[in-house]
Amino acid sequence: MCKPFKIKQVEFVISAFKPADFPDTQLPEAAFAGRSNAGKSSVLNRILGRKRLAKVSSRPGYTQSINFFLINRRYHFVDLPGYGYAKAPKKIQQKWKTLIESYLENREQLKAVVIIVDIRRGPQAMDLMLVDYLKALGIPPIVVLNKADKLSKTLRNKALASAVELLPQQIQEPIIMSAKTGEGSEELLERIFNSLNQDQKAVSSS
Repeated sequence: MCKPFKIKQVEFVISAFKPADFPDTQLPEAAFAGRSNAGKSSVLNRILGRKRLAKVSSRPGYTQSINFFLINRRYHFVDLPGYGYAKAPKKIQQKWKTLIESYLENREQLKAVVIIVDIRRGPQAMDLMLVDYLKALGIPPIVVLNKADKLSKTLRNKALASAVELLPQQIQEPIIMSAKTGEGSEELLERIFNSLNQDQKAVSSS
């Protein structure tokens, strides 16, 4: 049985505003994406065991940088800007799109992308587009239904069933999570850990 993945050390590395800013390392990376107000920063802070490491923007949809964090000196967790905020200026939306596409399409170190969804709303059109985009790139998406503490168990189950119907069959079942209570955080870390170490497993078994 594998030992649970524990985050013992977290260091902020850089806020990247252009591809040239991306860290020049070969460390495996897991990125975090989601619509503005889906609770992405709160989820990241919860699993990192820090209160305010990933900043919650006071102006959703305006963050333009990709933030890199060094985890246990072996991995990078990468906080992508929130998407889907219609009030953000078109120029900012286009700049975000160009930067994110460059990262997702060219970053060989990227092993998985965690997509944070508000469980009360379920996967929206842009979430589903991102899932399809990642599938085409061969990057495994990990879907998280966040804010589960705001729903009863019955409504959670309905939301999960609805999300499963919307997502492609090849995608693993979404994780029900609450960044507020910590529910689901261990399962999320386990999936991330498995993705980050996939290459090492393949090498050791060959």
